[in-house]
Amino acid sequence: MEFTEKVLILRTGKFRESDLWVRLLSPSKGIITAFAFGGCKSRRRFCGCLDTLNQVLFRIRQHPRKKYYSLEEGTLINAFIRLKNRYSRLGMAVNCLRFLQHIHIYPEESSAIYSLLLDSLHILENGEEVSSFFPLLFKARLIFAQGYKPYLDYCASCKKDLMAINRPYFAFTEGKIYCPGCLKLATQAIETNFEAISFLNKLQQAGPKEWVVWNPPPQVRQNCAKLVDAFGQYHLGLS
Repeated sequence: MEFTEKVLILRTGKFRESDLWVRLLSPSKGIITAFAFGGCKSRRRFCGCLDTLNQVLFRIRQHPRKKYYSLEEGTLINAFIRLKNRYSRLGMAVNCLRFLQHIHIYPEESSAIYSLLLDSLHILENGEEVSSFFPLLFKARLIFAQGYKPYLDYCASCKKDLMAINRPYFAFTEGKIYCPGCLKLATQAIETNFEAISFLNKLQQAGPKEWVVWNPPPQVRQNCAKLVDAFGQYHLGLS
């Protein structure tokens, strides 16, 4: 069976003298590994296509019996040249790819995650200013896209509004917040502050175009990083 699709290349490697394996993000199938037979030498079938961070229109053959994919030919859509030549931005992009490759993506999630990564790469390439906080925001949105969206508007027990909670606690195993009076009902909760919880709430409603200039104070950044790391480690094994 063959299909044609625009994909993003996450990683490549050599496995024989003239052949490559290519890990790519497909909007219909999630993360898959395909083989580019003759990819090291073929200029006609894969001219300039087989580099990490490229967006490529591939014709892909699926081999059901042997359970692998092969790349038949590709057309380069976007090489993100400016991004690759800006080393601080490239470092952020590589960070995002590393997060992405450590999770299992189900087919029903793949389109949204593909769009998230593609939008993020466009922002990293073209944004005039991009906060160094960007990879953590990507990681948080990636976790939320996996179906682990937290509920942060009110205490999970007494329903007290977030704005009325002096010291909120984030129960990362549940994805909920608790006020100090209800803390005994929470499991594995982290004390945080209103600003960090509000920031994560804001993040759930916004995309990369909005993140680009977000640069919260150091304390909020540290709190958000701690919450996102704990949440991701518990639910997805991301550290």
